[in-house]
Amino acid sequence: MSATEQLARFVVDHRLSAVPPHIIERAKLSILDAIGCAVSGYFFSEKECAPILDLIKEVGGNPEATIFLAGYKTSAAMAALANGAMVHSVDFDDTHVPSIAHLSASLVPTVFALGEKVKATGAEILEAYVAGFEVGAKVGKCMMPSHYRFFHPTATFGSLASVAAASKLLKLSDKKTEQALGLGADLAAGLRYCIDKGDSSKALHPGFAALRAIVLALLVAKGADGPEGILEYPTGFCNALCAEPRINEIVQGLGREYELAYNTFKAWPTILLSHAPIQALAEALREHGIDTAEIERVKVWVRLTAEGQGKNYDPQTVLAARLSIPFCLALVPLEGKVSLEQFTQEKLKDPKLREFMRKIEIYEDPSLNSRYPDTLAAVVEIDLGTKGTICREVAYPKGSVKNPMDREEVVSKFMQQCSGAGLDLNSARQVASYILELETQEGIDGVVHLLHHAAISAGKN
Repeated sequence: MSATEQLARFVVDHRLSAVPPHIIERAKLSILDAIGCAVSGYFFSEKECAPILDLIKEVGGNPEATIFLAGYKTSAAMAALANGAMVHSVDFDDTHVPSIAHLSASLVPTVFALGEKVKATGAEILEAYVAGFEVGAKVGKCMMPSHYRFFHPTATFGSLASVAAASKLLKLSDKKTEQALGLGADLAAGLRYCIDKGDSSKALHPGFAALRAIVLALLVAKGADGPEGILEYPTGFCNALCAEPRINEIVQGLGREYELAYNTFKAWPTILLSHAPIQALAEALREHGIDTAEIERVKVWVRLTAEGQGKNYDPQTVLAARLSIPFCLALVPLEGKVSLEQFTQEKLKDPKLREFMRKIEIYEDPSLNSRYPDTLAAVVEIDLGTKGTICREVAYPKGSVKNPMDREEVVSKFMQQCSGAGLDLNSARQVASYILELETQEGIDGVVHLLHHAAISAGKN
């Protein structure tokens, strides 16, 4: 049986009752974290989200599923597009480090929109989310690192994850699920340009992954066919999008060793490669009482990912600033924190930030890849001129697999995002409680209603 066939069989046979409790917990926290990021996207990323919402209002659609916070309904596919863009637009969403993919950004919009359309229970939605995550993550980690040279994994692996989840919710057969996966792989797209430049395509990637997943699964359910064995085909997904795919490893541990265990949460709304440097610099400044004026240069060594990753010294958009290690690091000594409200168009022009960015030098160190294969480690060296240098290494920044956020911390992050957006906090607490008991819920209508009510209280609707 081929890898594609085995993945399809896994999706069909997968049952929530067989999933270990700690993986179910991780799944629910991942869903909650994604919804919190959607809140931030809706309120703080108008440039990326407003055009989509305006277009959906213009074209309409059968009222099948709800757009987060906006509260109005459209087709499941269009709702998934909007919600996926919201989740990923602030770059604060969870990351499966082995594949460097933000899988929840497309998965949560997929299972919520399609789940609302087919009136799935909370347990069915959670079951589909877990199955989809495992498919996207298993394939993704076996195609890295060379896939990342050209492609945005959140888009490509997110497409596979989302179409697997959609197939699960529609209860497709083994063969139809394999064909839906084939179509999802065939139409998967998303280049790395967005990571370097910070344009709107980055937020659109998971949105369109979710939209495609729902459309493709529905087409197969109606009788369309699709490619079979697409992952291992000589000119198929893995061989076309990766220099040396490890196809034989894709199904290793499938259904036993869950990739959700390696899903991480972000402590800062910035590119993940910046997190270890942010923590290292902040800890060094705090522990040594360093005066910002004393800093002559900051050298940073990061893990080798893709050429030029995070090295944008002239970000022109707010999203580009979130993806710029120099910009993110400059905030640490000059403003003492790195938070959502600091990323504004006005802040991009701050001469003090721009001046400090020029003091930062970034280098790739491949030895960090071999020493810390499960994390994006970094080394920071602060040059204080005649006072010498201070060096700090951080292997596992907050939120990573060996320095994880627990339930309380993930809920706290969600509540802080809701508070920062001015949402009704009582409604926000109810959303968190609802998600943390998702497997017992009759559906997700309660969540979308509460989110809309919370947004109204903030004066957004």
